Order: sequence, then structure tokens, then C-alpha cells
Amino acid sequence: MASSSGSSPGPYRPRREPSASRWLRRGLLWPLLVAATAFAERPAYLKEALAKFSPETPHGWAYTLRTESDGRETVERFDPARPPDTRWTLLRANGHAPTPDELDKYIKFKGGQTTSATQATFRKEDLDPGALTLISEDAQRADYRCGFREQSANSDKMLAHLVLRLRICKQPAHVEKYTLELREPYSPVLGVKMHELAVDQIYWPPTDGRPSLPWRGTSHFRGRMFIVPVEENLRLTYSDFAPSP
Repeated sequence: MASSSGSSPGPYRPRREPSASRWLRRGLLWPLLVAATAFAERPAYLKEALAKFSPETPHGWAYTLRTESDGRETVERFDPARPPDTRWTLLRANGHAPTPDELDKYIKFKGGQTTSATQATFRKEDLDPGALTLISEDAQRADYRCGFREQSANSDKMLAHLVLRLRICKQPAHVEKYTLELREPYSPVLGVKMHELAVDQIYWPPTDGRPSLPWRGTSHFRGRMFIVPVEENLRLTYSDFAPSP
């Protein structure tokens, strides 16, 4: 039968479902959508704090690092403006100015280290914003539990065995402290057993012209290597930060 306009309609073609709809229906986009929606609903102070957060020392800053471990103490200065093999300078060793022999050993040990500090246990990119869970809060601060992305935990098996807590200061918004703890005893390699691991890092608040910078860090480890028990307690104190020219 002809149409009222005098022309017959073309053959019926079912409308093709958009690719995004097919992916969503199949469940491929659902985890990403849930994570994005959850993060969008987070408080403004949390989003701002996470955007500025870095577990590593910010690039372009010189600082003094005091390390205390098992009754030993070293005081070092890091300056990223110096050549890579001279960026670290030993200032004090166990309460005294370093001897020529101590300086020689230090230079050989540090010569190959070109980064500003020991590599952090995790990177900012490893965090899973969709896994943030509020633990407690008041007018000034909030504590969150956070997980790591599945891809990160797969590439670094250690992350899958750690619990991360973030203390967020609301004003100015920044991560004031993070705490990493071992969920349960873990064997990263044959012959090594980790019974306890706890890492804390506290940060100074950001100011005009200066990002949030590390202030004090501690770590506690207890385990064994084959049949030898091992325990280490480490304390790091950062000071005298200065932007490197």
C-alpha cells in the first residue's frame, strides 16, 4: 500500500545499538562508570587533596634528611641541581662529622642513586579512587581507607597485601598522613617471611608557592630470612627544604 505522500517506505533496518551501550550492557564499562561516579560524589576537600598528593618527595626541591635506625644516625643533604653522582652529601655520621674513610664509602654507595629519595612503596597512580571508604571525620580532618588498582596490585604483588589509610586535612586540603600496614604474614620470595610491616608518612601543609612536603616518616619490619629473625625500625626526618634553581 502506498503511503499518503505517494512514496513507499524503504526496507526496515533495525537501529544499531551504540557501542557504548553494548559495552555497558555486557558489563565492560560498568566498573569504570561506578568508580567515576563514586569519585565525582566525593567531597571537594578530598578531591583537591588527592589531586595534589604524591607519596614521593616533590621534584625540584633540595632538603636535609636525617635517618635513624638501630642506634645509627646519618644526616644527608640532597640537591637535585647538582650532577647526578654528587646530589647526595653526607653531613653527619653517628653524631660526628664524617671521616675521610666514611666519606669515601658513602660516595661509593650513593654514587649511583640519582633519585631524590628511596623509591616510595606505591605511586599516586596505584590508588583506586573508587575504593575510598570513609572511616571517621570531624570538622578539621577525615580518615579514609583506600585500595589499589587491580592492575597495580597485579604488577606489584606486595600492594595486594597492604592496607592503606589516608588522613585528610580539610583546610588547606592535603593528605596529612598515610599509613601502610601488612594485612597478614606474607612471603614475597622463597625463604623470606614478613610477619609485620607498618609505614607512616606525615606531611607539612602546603603554603603559597610551596607544595605539601614530607616531614617525618617511620617504618617497622619484623620477619625472617630463612631461619634468621630480622627486625628493623627506621625513622626519617626531613628539614630545610629549598626550591632548587
